[in-house]
Amino acid sequence: MTQTPIVDLIKNVEIFMGLPMELLHAFSSRLKITTFQPGSTIIQKGDHGDSMYVIAGGKVKIHDGDHIVAITETGNFFGEFSLLDAGPRSMSVTALEQTDLIPITRELFYELLQSQPEIAKKIISALTRRLRNQNESIIGQLRNREEELTRLVDERTKELKVRNEEITIKNREITDNVNYAKRIQTAILPDLNKVYDAFNDSFVLYLPKDIVSGDFYSFFQTDNSVILIAADCTGHGVTGAFLSVVGSSLFTQIINEKKITEPGLILDALHEQMIATLNQRNTDSTDGMDVSICSFESNTKLLKYAGANRPLWIIRKGELMIFNPNKFPVGGLQINHEENFQSHEIQMEENDAFYIFTDGYADQFGGENGKKLMTKKFKEILLSIQHLDMKEQKKYLGNHLEKWKGGHEQVDDVLVIGVGV
Repeated sequence: MTQTPIVDLIKNVEIFMGLPMELLHAFSSRLKITTFQPGSTIIQKGDHGDSMYVIAGGKVKIHDGDHIVAITETGNFFGEFSLLDAGPRSMSVTALEQTDLIPITRELFYELLQSQPEIAKKIISALTRRLRNQNESIIGQLRNREEELTRLVDERTKELKVRNEEITIKNREITDNVNYAKRIQTAILPDLNKVYDAFNDSFVLYLPKDIVSGDFYSFFQTDNSVILIAADCTGHGVTGAFLSVVGSSLFTQIINEKKITEPGLILDALHEQMIATLNQRNTDSTDGMDVSICSFESNTKLLKYAGANRPLWIIRKGELMIFNPNKFPVGGLQINHEENFQSHEIQMEENDAFYIFTDGYADQFGGENGKKLMTKKFKEILLSIQHLDMKEQKKYLGNHLEKWKGGHEQVDDVLVIGVGV
């Protein structure tokens, strides 16, 4: 098969629809056709995989032993879990006739995901529908089993058994979706070793409330500076995690591709692109995020900062200096505002320390009276540990939060970033 038919097929696959043709041509040029004969095993349950497959021609069955979960044909895809999880496959796939497949490896998918954040939402949506269809198939089997049980148990016992099995299926579907979202979010977070290499005395305290987080951090190195970002998306859990994937990819486009490095201008660009990506001018979407951005030039020790509802704290010789953000978020309810995000420039001095963070640490309930820790107490804690290096500060903050919580649940995602100059 020539390259053009591959492009024509890929562009009509649900998760790739709407992508620029130039991008699809470049992507398709790296794909090849693999042919399987009737009865051939494409995926064996329990095997490890690193590719999803688009069906270029033919027909396959997705099955667990003798139970057929689905039969799918040209233009559909399967194996998408392999893109983010190298663990054992939960289903087998067998060719029902001569079948041409287009493998898409995990490496190619990650490259595309970095430049096109909407693909993450599309593949999660497709997975959700697929899990729902599988769920309906399994529920159908449960109904058949229910008829057999009527001869053995009374009506009450039968009803409880069926309901318990349905609850198990629903719980598994929810858990699969959340773990899938976690793998996507983990893939887009920067390597902490790169942060620590750029800032010898630094820490990132990152404590999601749930499996996935609405808080995220980003890190970029430019010709003249190092950029650190702490962001808090609307909500937490899966809702916040989906938005964090979009936000992280937009930061990559703005800083690495558009070469915008001034913190205030980064936030202005992020605001416009988030509104456009989420189509917020034409929908009821109110998703947004609070952000702190710092750009540090190590040669001159010049620190630049801009914030959307999140401040910058600098501690110098035992004194706390606060640089306030603009009092509106990125995207969300503040679609239209005349004021641009303001950049601050601070000349750092030897032994200064600066901190950016989300609101989760200060908002945690606990202590003897079960109240919030509060911003004032958070300031006092940071001032009291300035004799410690940043790695020790991270350990102290983590232990203090755990002790403060006591028997209380964590109420929000926690993100604190500290850097010593």
